[in-house]
Amino acid sequence: FIRNLEGVDLLTGSRGNNLYTLSLGDMMASLPICLLSKASKTKSWLWHRSLSHLNFGAINHLARQGLVRGLPKLKFEKEHLCSACAMGKSKKKSHKPKSEDTNQEKPYLLHMDLCGPMRIESVNGKKYIHMG
Repeated sequence: FIRNLEGVDLLTGSRGNNLYTLSLGDMMASLPICLLSKASKTKSWLWHRSLSHLNFGAINHLARQGLVRGLPKLKFEKEHLCSACAMGKSKKKSHKPKSEDTNQEKPYLLHMDLCGPMRIESVNGKKYIHMG
């Protein structure tokens, strides 16, 4: 049943295989009706992840414009914060700088660069080298 705010039945339908079917004759006989379909939580998050964690405003724009093949023209809403998006937006606190260098004597202070991965492995199967 689809009812208006007063509780009057506007449309009736049947359900089979998780699909509701409505009679077009009933729809045409009644007053003008606007039906809105909202994407389920799982469908919203599936598209969010499939589109590389694109924000929901952009997903709704793509759906309205029909720019993505297979993307249904539904209203996608964010129900909760995506943990992957939250992790990507988070910042790690930097370490406090040391007040002074601890050991600057020759054998203790060594500057080296890491080079790699190299195209050809070493005899030991290594692809990175230290350059001092």
